[in-house]
Amino acid sequence: MARLPGIVLWAWYRPVHLPSGVVVSIPPEVLTAFPAGFPISLGDVLAAAGVLPQQFQAVSMFGSEWHSAALFASVVNHPIPSVPTGCPPEIAIAVAEQHMLMPLMPAMPMYHPGGNASVDMHAFAGQSAFPAVQSEEFGQYIDDDEFDDDETALTDDMMYHRIEASWKSARQIERQMTGLRQKLSTMQAALGKLDRELLPEERLASDREDRDEWSDVRRWIRELQTKCHREIKSFDIGMTSGAGGRRRLEEIYLTLIEPRVTSGQLAIYRAEFDQFRKDMVSLQRAMVTALQAASQNGTQRASRILGKIAGKIREMRVRNREPLGGTNIDRSVRRKS
Repeated sequence: MARLPGIVLWAWYRPVHLPSGVVVSIPPEVLTAFPAGFPISLGDVLAAAGVLPQQFQAVSMFGSEWHSAALFASVVNHPIPSVPTGCPPEIAIAVAEQHMLMPLMPAMPMYHPGGNASVDMHAFAGQSAFPAVQSEEFGQYIDDDEFDDDETALTDDMMYHRIEASWKSARQIERQMTGLRQKLSTMQAALGKLDRELLPEERLASDREDRDEWSDVRRWIRELQTKCHREIKSFDIGMTSGAGGRRRLEEIYLTLIEPRVTSGQLAIYRAEFDQFRKDMVSLQRAMVTALQAASQNGTQRASRILGKIAGKIREMRVRNREPLGGTNIDRSVRRKS
């Protein structure tokens, strides 16, 4: 943090569950140093992360629900409160990306003279950590003009080059989706464990509103489980399998395109390879969307509600162990007089 050099936060740009954003994590040493709240503001975090004000869309503080940037406009320069018990020390920031070709390094934030907490948004306008729009490969910055059809006659060498570029791009997406498939499988298992009835102690400590909220979350969880399963199935038996034509395209690439064998069907092959790449992009986007929804509307919501109920359980246990006549006896074992 430029204003407070002793404070260092961690940033994860474009994580899988937030492909258009950044997750800022507060390290343990900072949590220990400031247990009652932090001397930094959300504006400090945005500036240090290189997020421009016009790009800032929404934020989720410490695992809470997402709120639009407009709600934080009046408190963006207020100190960040302490992390609630049981909540992740992370600030997730959704970013609207701009149309530029190449990514830039995160900009060093600039502040008003005097070192106050307000951020000089004009000083670093145009210097963002998110200046580039994500390519269709999520995180790979490529020249999309390479795949555009400019309606000019193409030589055979140009055809070979474009087909090869489409195939390599599709293979790269496939490798990324292999990791996404594993994450979706893990997420599906986690959602399955959360789809349960409240334990007797949880039902006793919770009120009607908590139980209704948990029932609503369970409906979300079951729907999100179905979405995760659907995307996993699409990856396993869809375009990436033999049923999706991948093996045929791979054979064409290995026997004709890579060795540069003369063929009169290069234009047809180019259209097929480019369509395959676009289909892979669509599948990857669907997998990322399912994973992000499962995290935000599934595991995070469930953990938040269960955490609230756990707090009420602790309060109930404290009340049940109040001293009676100088002796600390659990109310559950006291005889009724």
